[in-house]
Amino acid sequence: MAIRAKLMSAQVGALFEEYCSESSVHGVRFFVGNQRSTCVKLTWFGVFALSLVGCGVMIQQAYNKWDRTPVIVTLSEVPTPVWDMTFPAVTICPEIKVLNTRYNFTHEFETLESQWYQSGRNKNATFTVSKESIGKMKAIIHHCSGIYLNENNFIFNFNHVPEPALVHFLKYVSLDRQSVFTMCSSTSDARCTNYMQVTVTNEGICYSFNMISQEQMFHSDVLENGYKYMERWDEYVNVSASPDEQLLKVAGSGLDAAIGFNLIHYPLKIDTSCVRGRGYKVLIHEPTVYPDLSKRNIRLSVSQTLTVALKPNIMQTSPDLAKYSAQKRQCYFTHEHPLRFFRQYNQDNCELECLTNYTLQRCGCVHFSMPRTYETRVCKLEEAHCPSQARGVLFIRKQHRNSTEDYLQQCDCLPACSSVRFDLQITQDSHTEEREVRTTIETEEELQAKLQLPVYSVLQVYYQDTHFIPAQRSELHGLVDFLANCGGLLGLFIGVSLLSIVEAIYYIAVRPISCRKRKTDTGESHEIC
Repeated sequence: MAIRAKLMSAQVGALFEEYCSESSVHGVRFFVGNQRSTCVKLTWFGVFALSLVGCGVMIQQAYNKWDRTPVIVTLSEVPTPVWDMTFPAVTICPEIKVLNTRYNFTHEFETLESQWYQSGRNKNATFTVSKESIGKMKAIIHHCSGIYLNENNFIFNFNHVPEPALVHFLKYVSLDRQSVFTMCSSTSDARCTNYMQVTVTNEGICYSFNMISQEQMFHSDVLENGYKYMERWDEYVNVSASPDEQLLKVAGSGLDAAIGFNLIHYPLKIDTSCVRGRGYKVLIHEPTVYPDLSKRNIRLSVSQTLTVALKPNIMQTSPDLAKYSAQKRQCYFTHEHPLRFFRQYNQDNCELECLTNYTLQRCGCVHFSMPRTYETRVCKLEEAHCPSQARGVLFIRKQHRNSTEDYLQQCDCLPACSSVRFDLQITQDSHTEEREVRTTIETEEELQAKLQLPVYSVLQVYYQDTHFIPAQRSELHGLVDFLANCGGLLGLFIGVSLLSIVEAIYYIAVRPISCRKRKTDTGESHEIC
């Protein structure tokens, strides 16, 4: 056994010396040779080891860079013409919620309040206001503000009175859509009302332009169908068409290609007691996004012209990034993160669904504007404060993303890999001629006559430029880049190439097998390699 070990050791030593003498790796030939002293060999071995360590450290850094930041966002080399884009969706929510010709909220509320305090706050007293009217009153207070939602409001003593079918009633008492939009025009399509829908939002009943239909927005087999969240303006609009065919295309840029809305209301026909203003809240968003005006909106005041110039921020993503995880590229492709209620994935829809689920978990019910299943109920008036509190708690948690209890973080609502956001340049102008006319009113009769006239506002939306440069997510460091970095570092420090690695494998795996023993003519046994 000792003899075999000595022979094996001698064979390994011979192979090592041969490798060092013949190898293309820099420096290793100084490890062997009888003419070199031990000090020289150790010195070169130390230099080689330090070079190897330095190379390993830099390769580790290159790997970390490849692993952690594989994506870069750059501007596209080719600008996108505006006529290749669809027009954004425009959602308009009147701050006035009730037509007094359909329900006189102010009169009924003041009558009930007076009788309540006159009765000594006795629930069993007789009131001239019917229970049906009290229920309607409670339904309207759902989207009132200020003191109406205060817990000390006397109306909460009538919690036993049932509310009517909430959304149907709110649609019934809301401003008549045909009267509000006296004119809607564009150079792309003379009948832009073909693209209008009535939508149910957290601001109540709103009107949306150029959105996809409810069938294309929601999963119909999951969504409760007691009422429509999105109701078509004209019944003959083709909702079976694809979203691109159903949406309005952009004809050009500038005011010449603007979409214009004339909005009116009659001062004597509206109920203003439960609202803070008489204008309109406007949200400009992608057509596939369900509107949530609590997150952002702009305000159109009465007797004002609001002109909005759009500059889209377009984000595109290279298909090559599909091989990376969503966390590395920080976005989701449409098929990667399916939502329960929405067919189309985007960050806004995901956050709205997240808010809905969190509200249900916290309150046991949801706001009437939130998508819900058949088993989920709408919050009653006495519970209406809870969805509002849930919204505040959920989105404030964005400041504490590392918390294990962060519900929003669990929802994982990353941006969509292809998305459009809009920068707005807003100009606002008053209708001074109307104000000048009103200052000439002198008598009550003349004032009453003027109040019969409609108050109008104008909204114009257009694209600012004809071309926009999109942003592009693309691969910063691919596998080829990483291998090239490794090859460059190995070559710089120790002169290693791919053939050097093959050479080492040959001397480790192949060369020992080729060594064999052969007897000479004298009968002596020699090891031949």
